[in-house]
Amino acid sequence: MRILYDHQVFSLQNAGGASRYYYELFRSLAGTSGVHTELWLGINDTVYPFQQLSRAHAHIVNWGGFLRRGSGRYIANELLSNTLAPLAGKMDIYHPTLYRRMPLVRTRRTVATHHDCAHERFPHLFPNVKQIISAKRRLYAEADAIICVSESSRKDLLRFYGVDGGKTRVIHHGLHRLPGSAAAATELRAQVPAEYLLFVGSRGAYKNFNNLLRAFRATGLHKSMQLLAVGGGALTSEERALARELEVADSLVVFPQVADSLLAEAYTAATLLVYPSWCEGFGHPPLEAMAAGCPALVCNTSCLPEVCRDAPFYFNPNDQGSLERMLLEAVTDESARQQARDRGTRVAAHYSWQKCGAETLALYRDCQ
Repeated sequence: MRILYDHQVFSLQNAGGASRYYYELFRSLAGTSGVHTELWLGINDTVYPFQQLSRAHAHIVNWGGFLRRGSGRYIANELLSNTLAPLAGKMDIYHPTLYRRMPLVRTRRTVATHHDCAHERFPHLFPNVKQIISAKRRLYAEADAIICVSESSRKDLLRFYGVDGGKTRVIHHGLHRLPGSAAAATELRAQVPAEYLLFVGSRGAYKNFNNLLRAFRATGLHKSMQLLAVGGGALTSEERALARELEVADSLVVFPQVADSLLAEAYTAATLLVYPSWCEGFGHPPLEAMAAGCPALVCNTSCLPEVCRDAPFYFNPNDQGSLERMLLEAVTDESARQQARDRGTRVAAHYSWQKCGAETLALYRDCQ
């Protein structure tokens, strides 16, 4: 079986849930008997060590990263990949990594992955929402099978796109257990010496970070704790202004981008992960936190109750008072946090990339 993954998600992000997903899929399938995997990275400098996976039955096309991530790199890689496509022969499975199917790829079957409906639920937050929804609609109509990363994301897919439910299958993501290090722990404590709450990932509006800042102030926790935001880039001017207005700027620490080792230590040492996102297709940070023994406070919406089960503290994201009450309860009740740690360890053990890869390969074979 010959399987192709394309450049799309890697041209637009260096690290993130979607790029991690395709890296782990490729890694789990590379070297599988009877399977030949191909990845057309093009001009990319992804942080994921794909070249270590290159072997007889796992081929990677990569010309380095001399263009910055973004639309320019994306367009260049589209041109390069579509030039390569007619010369590459026919694939058994083509699995695009984002919303478009490259038109010149010859394949017997196309498989798409549906992650979430953030664009559909919050169209006012995205400048290019019409183009993305249009591209999704075309891809889902053309796809022979659609992987949904949770039952929640599948319900959204059926609601917004009306696809044939018979060509959908729920396959949960796996869990990447992050390796810590003593050096990373030392670096973390040098910059975050106090007890702290942890926020991980992008801070776009539907991620609800601003309401976390407000709850941090309203509960008075900013007086005795720090709030560490990891990933998601530097604070925007609006976020800095809100932190100053709320008088929490001195208690807020931001690591715009971190290595996995520092992220692992951030989870391990945190009092609590707060993940207030209104909409997720799967949601990696709560599971990563649980695997590291960090209790989590998450919204009771979208996929999070499905994926996280009974492990976290939950709050209603439409009620700011709910966030404040549960934040205080989780921070002040050590016994409840210990129970959340114990439950979290058990829940996290159910997720693995090996399982995700095996179920995905089974779907590919069912498509033939």
